[in-house]
Amino acid sequence: MAGWILGAVAAAWFVVYLGPDLWFHHLQWGAFQGSPAVPRVALTFDDGPGPDTLGIAETLEQYGVRATFFVVAEEALKRPAVVKRLAEAGHEIGLHMSRHVSSYTLAPWQSYRLIGHGLRTLEQLTGQRPVYFRPPWGHVNLGTWWAVRRYGLVPVFWSIAPDDWRSDRTAEAICRYVVQLAQPGAVIVLHDAGGSRERTRLALPAMIQGLRALGLEPGRVSELATDRSFFRRVWTWWEIRFTRSRDIQSIPNRAGGEPFLRIGIARYHGPRVTLNDGTTIQPGDRFGEIHFGNPALSRFSERPGGSLKALHQVVTALSDLADWLSDHEEFRDIRAVGGITLLDAAHTIEKLGFQRVRVRGWLKWSMWIYLIVLLAVYHSDGWKNVKRFRRLEPVLILMSRDAFVRRYQGRKQPSHTRTP
Repeated sequence: MAGWILGAVAAAWFVVYLGPDLWFHHLQWGAFQGSPAVPRVALTFDDGPGPDTLGIAETLEQYGVRATFFVVAEEALKRPAVVKRLAEAGHEIGLHMSRHVSSYTLAPWQSYRLIGHGLRTLEQLTGQRPVYFRPPWGHVNLGTWWAVRRYGLVPVFWSIAPDDWRSDRTAEAICRYVVQLAQPGAVIVLHDAGGSRERTRLALPAMIQGLRALGLEPGRVSELATDRSFFRRVWTWWEIRFTRSRDIQSIPNRAGGEPFLRIGIARYHGPRVTLNDGTTIQPGDRFGEIHFGNPALSRFSERPGGSLKALHQVVTALSDLADWLSDHEEFRDIRAVGGITLLDAAHTIEKLGFQRVRVRGWLKWSMWIYLIVLLAVYHSDGWKNVKRFRRLEPVLILMSRDAFVRRYQGRKQPSHTRTP
């Protein structure tokens, strides 16, 4: 009997708390997801209004940025003038619950009631009912989701969270975290209350400038296009974590717009190889691992002659990369630069100065699967590309760091390769 009761309690707990949180919060099924098709990101702020909210808003406005503020209703009642000021300045007001409390600690009907009360409070203050909703800490239960459905709200979670609320986070660290991981369609969560948010305010100028240097315009959630692909959502979640774990940096595009290349430091695991300039690379050596800026390159798959235009952009981006390598001390001791590709363009690779190295064993097949999935996610033809590329094999292309810098540093794009 006791076992049956425990089983029933566990099942009820899963249905009311764990299941909804896994489904709606972590998988974000039914939640808003920004599309990589538009080069914009959303800046969002939680927990306010607070003492630093106006300073944050004024800093944003100095740079021509309007953001989305997820407001706690009971805090809004303490500072109604601040909420009205945000709305009048063009910032977007979303709901962050009536009280800042986790849905894990609430019964479903309590969550439902707090959301309804928060909506009515903010509507009275601003004259408009919020459309977007983010629960505190992202926690949901069955009542939370029922309220979302009942009131027609759009749940918004996040893809980039620099934890600006932590006392050990400097303004520089907050900025670097956001800029490093930013990609089109990203939703960035920051905080304007719940403690001193001076570091967050100080991070904003360099953050906005850094995002714009990458061709990404920060703004409100409503300014992002919506991505309906659940598969791409999962892929984006994984790619952001991969970027952070490998400390991959985006290379600003000299011509403006989104980055075409990114680079991180990796250990070489292939066979011992001597490159064209005599540099020897052996297992364990550090090299600069090049990655494509996939959202930017994907746009070329939608245009006639897109492959050729993309190649021209990559050639220019190699020059940007060479200049960038010379300016960053942490990349001075790498032995080579390169990466794994499925490109069936041997002559092109050789003309670019890279040397091809065969990939074998588990690395070959794991990278083949990875690159095929990558094409399916970012190419306009999606999974139709599998037939096109299934006969291609991954190949590692390498060039010594010194040879790469000599070849591409300061190089200007030839006039015949310029693209609109």
